[in-house]
Amino acid sequence: MDKARVIHAWVVASVKDFYISFEFEAENRWHEYSTFFCHQGLEKICKAYIIARSASTWDHLPENQALVQVNKIAKHLGHDLKTLISCLQSENVLPRPTRNQKSSKNKDRRAVSYSQDDLVMILQAAYIEARYPIPKSSQIHRRYPLSNNDKIFSYPLGETAPIKYARKTALAVLNKIGSEFSILIPQDKKCLSSQIRDDSWEKFQNVFFNEVQRD
Repeated sequence: MDKARVIHAWVVASVKDFYISFEFEAENRWHEYSTFFCHQGLEKICKAYIIARSASTWDHLPENQALVQVNKIAKHLGHDLKTLISCLQSENVLPRPTRNQKSSKNKDRRAVSYSQDDLVMILQAAYIEARYPIPKSSQIHRRYPLSNNDKIFSYPLGETAPIKYARKTALAVLNKIGSEFSILIPQDKKCLSSQIRDDSWEKFQNVFFNEVQRD
């Protein structure tokens, strides 16, 4: 089985999710879906690296058997971002967060700071809240009051901090995949869809590949 083809497919799927997130963000509505697709893209790229590292267990198999084995690995890894990121941190693919590291302010400039653990938890919450109607008392925003009376809350699913964190983390993993496994990072829109407009793809490239590197 061609290892590069398998990993490239996972990489393309990840970048596609980040592009969909970008489209939702550009529309400035349905914010939870932009964050949700960032969760999906980051999950897939983390799994792509782990699947690549485990290639010795499947790349010698016939194609169908190899793909079945890859699918088993992916399912076993689950959907918990904290676990996936911790795995890559333990292998020095991603840096461990510094203590008390914080980021972000909310849109109306009242200070709300998030640690890396917060950002991962917000992305994980989007995975649930964008898909299911859960009680307000259980939604992620209840963890981040903006006032002492606990009646006004931040809306982390609508903020840029988790999105920027997901993009930056995904690009770090993408670069590791490129350097360790010689997998090309897809920067041609045809890898995703030929129906994407040129101007939209250019804006996405600037946001995902260029702006992330400047942050």
